[in-house]
Amino acid sequence: MRKYELMLIINPELTDDERNNSIADIKLELTSAGVKIIGEDIWWVKDLAYKIRSSKTGYYIIYNIESDWSKFFDITKSFNIKKDIWRHMFIKIED
Repeated sequence: MRKYELMLIINPELTDDERNNSIADIKLELTSAGVKIIGEDIWWVKDLAYKIRSSKTGYYIIYNIESDWSKFFDITKSFNIKKDIWRHMFIKIED
């Protein structure tokens, strides 16, 4: 299995309960796809380089994960249709 970093920007206007539910859904989706979550780093609300959906801020989350590349296609499709996930990116970590 290869190591990756997953960066997510989610809607900063979510309530605490909505944000916690969204994060729990993200984790559940990753683990049900066979992705092993090694670490989680929450950056909270940060300024964006450019506006996304008329917002100047976004809620950043970084996951360190292990998985096969083939799993990311289904995860990406699912993340693309979730309205509260504004951006996501998988980055391969070199050994």
